[in-house]
Amino acid sequence: MNNQQRYKAFISYSHHDRQAAEWLHRALEAYRAPPRLSARGDASIARDLRPIFRDRDELSAAADLGETIRDALDRSDALIVLCSPTAATSRWVDQEVAYFLKDRGPAAVLCVITPATPDQASLVDVLPPALRAALPEDVEPLAVDLRRDADGKRLARLKIAARLLGVSLDQLVQRDARRRLQLMAAFTTLAAVVTLGMGAMTVATLKSRQIAREQRDETEALVAYMLGDLRQQLEPVGRLDVLDGVSAKVLAYYAKAHTDRLDDKALAQRAKAQTLLGTIREQRGDIAGAKDAFGQAAATTHALVERDPANGERIFDEAQNVFWLAYMEWRQGDVIAAERGFKRYAELARALVKLDASRADWRIEVAYANNNLGMLVFEQGRPEEALTAFRAALAVFDAERVRAPKDPKRLGDTANTHAWIADTLLVSGRPREALLEREAAAKLLAEGVAGRPNDQRLAAKSVATQLALARLELDVGRMAEARARSQVAMRRLSELAALDPTNARWREYLVVGRLDEVDRYIWSDPASARVAYAATAAEVAKLRSGAKDTAWRADLEGRLAQQAILLAQRAGDLDEARALARKLAKDMVDAPGERAAKIDQVRLLGFTQLAMGQPEAAAATLSTRRRSLPPASLDVLARAYLALGRRAEADAIVNSLTKQGYEHPAFLAFWRSSPVGRNAS
Repeated sequence: MNNQQRYKAFISYSHHDRQAAEWLHRALEAYRAPPRLSARGDASIARDLRPIFRDRDELSAAADLGETIRDALDRSDALIVLCSPTAATSRWVDQEVAYFLKDRGPAAVLCVITPATPDQASLVDVLPPALRAALPEDVEPLAVDLRRDADGKRLARLKIAARLLGVSLDQLVQRDARRRLQLMAAFTTLAAVVTLGMGAMTVATLKSRQIAREQRDETEALVAYMLGDLRQQLEPVGRLDVLDGVSAKVLAYYAKAHTDRLDDKALAQRAKAQTLLGTIREQRGDIAGAKDAFGQAAATTHALVERDPANGERIFDEAQNVFWLAYMEWRQGDVIAAERGFKRYAELARALVKLDASRADWRIEVAYANNNLGMLVFEQGRPEEALTAFRAALAVFDAERVRAPKDPKRLGDTANTHAWIADTLLVSGRPREALLEREAAAKLLAEGVAGRPNDQRLAAKSVATQLALARLELDVGRMAEARARSQVAMRRLSELAALDPTNARWREYLVVGRLDEVDRYIWSDPASARVAYAATAAEVAKLRSGAKDTAWRADLEGRLAQQAILLAQRAGDLDEARALARKLAKDMVDAPGERAAKIDQVRLLGFTQLAMGQPEAAAATLSTRRRSLPPASLDVLARAYLALGRRAEADAIVNSLTKQGYEHPAFLAFWRSSPVGRNAS
C-alpha cells in the first residue's frame, strides 16, 4: 500500500445501505470538474474526486481490518456518512465516525441521507451517536438528501462535489446546466434529423399504405416528443436557441405536406409548434413575429374546435393561442382587440370547466382569465375592478396549491397574482399593503427556487420579484434593506444573463435593476448616481439596438430621462432640468409607447410639466388619473397643487400618503422643506 496516497473522502455506511454506497462511490469517482472553477481562498482545484475509500471494497486484501480502517481514515480529507435508521444503530459506522472526529471536527463530515430513509425521519434520527454527541446543542449538520422529493441523485452529487472541491455549488450547477444543454442540443439535432429522414423515407420509398401509415405514426410520435417531453426538459435550462431550432425543424417537416392532406392530429401538432415559436419570439422581444406565429396557430386551433366542439383538448389549445394573440395585441397598444381576445379566452376557460370540472388544468384557466382581465383594467386606470379580478384569481390559485403543494406551476401562478395585487394596491396609494403582497410573492418564489435550483426561468422571476420588493422598501423608507436586497438580486441576474445573452427579458430585468440603483443614489450619493446613470443609459441603448418593432417605453427610456431631470435638479441646475423636461415631453409625443404606456406617460407627463415650471398643466394632467396614481405621482400632484396655492388639496394628499406609510426619500426631502424641495416648487 502506498502510504503517501490520500483519499478525497471515506464513505462510511451500514451493510443495509450498500446499494446507495456503491452508487455514490461510482458517481463521485466518475465525476470530472469543469475547467476554470474559482476555489474558495487561493486553493488549487483538482479535476476529479479520486480516490474515494469505501471500506467493504478496499479491505479484501487487508491483513489487519482495524489498522486498515484507521489508516484510511487518517488519510481521508473528509468523511461521508450514509445516514439511515440502520446506520444510526451500526456499531462499525459509529466507531468510524468517532475515530475520524478525534483529530478533526464535525465540519469535515458530510451527512448523506439515503433514499430508503422514511420521509418522516429527520436528520437527527439517523445520525450516528458519535456525531450527534460531537455537535453543539440544538445544531444539525448540513446534509445532502438522496430521497426523491429532496435533492435527488444529480443535485446530491453536485453538492458533495462542491464540498470536496472547495467551490461554490452555484458554479457547479451552472456548468452542469451548460453541459446538459449541450447534450440536449445534440440530441435535439439528432432527433430532428431522424424526424426529417423518416418523413423523407415515407414519401420516397414506402409503397404500401399500411407501412406508410405506421411510419407516419412513428414520425408523429417523435414530433410529439419534441414538442412535449423534450420541450419540458429544455425550457428550464433557460436557452432559447435550442427551442427555436426544435420548433423550426418541426414546422419545416409539416411545410412539406399540403394542409388539406394533414389530419386533425397533425394540424394540432403543427399549431403547437407555431405556438412554441411564438413564445420564443416574444421572449426575444420580436412582438410582431410572435403575433404572426400565434395568429397562425389560433386560426388552426379554431378550425379544429369547429370540427369537434365537444373536444376539450382542442378547446384548451385554442384558449392558449387566443390568450397569446390577445397578449401580443395588448403589448402593441391595441387595447380594444386585446380586451376582445381576453374575453374570448375567458369564455373558452368556462367552457372547459363546464365540460369537466374535475380537471385541475381546466379550472386553472378560469383563474388565468381573471388575471388577464385584471391586468387589462388595471392598465386602463381601473384599480378597484382590477383588485376584484386579481383576488378572484388568487382564490382559485390558493385552492389549487392546497391540492398540489409541490407543483411549481401553481406556486408561480400564486406568486404572480400576489405581485399584481401589490401593483394594484400601490397605484391605490397603499404602499404598506403592497409591500406585504410583494413579500408573499417573494417568499413563494424563493421556496420554488430552493426546490428547483436548476430552473433558470424560475430563478429569473424570483430575482425580478426581489427587485420589485426592493423598490417598495425604498417607498416605505427602508433604504438599507432596499440596497442590500437589490445588490444580491443584481449579482444573480448578471449570472443568468451570462448564461443566455439572447434572452431579452433577462437583460431587461438587469436594466430595470440598474435604473433602481440610480434612483437610490440620487437621494443618498449624487456623485455615484451620475456614474450609475451613464452606465445605465448605455445599457438602455444596447437593449434597444437591433430590436424590431419596439416602441418607445415610458418605463425604460422615460424613466431614464426622468432621472436625468432629477440629477439636474439635485445639482441646482434648474435651466438644464427644464431643457431636459422639454425634450422628454417631445419624445413622448413623437414616439408613443406600447401597452401600459398611456398610463405611464400620463404620470411621466405630469412630472415633466412640473419640471418645466407648468404646475397648472401638471395638476390638470394628473388629476384625471387621480384614482390610479402611484404614491410618487400623487406626490407630484401635491407639489403642483402647492405651487398653485392650493395648499389644502396638497396637504390632503401628503397626509394620506404619510398615513399609508409612504416615506420615499424624495417625498421626505421635499415636504420637510429641504432646499431641493423649495427649488423644485
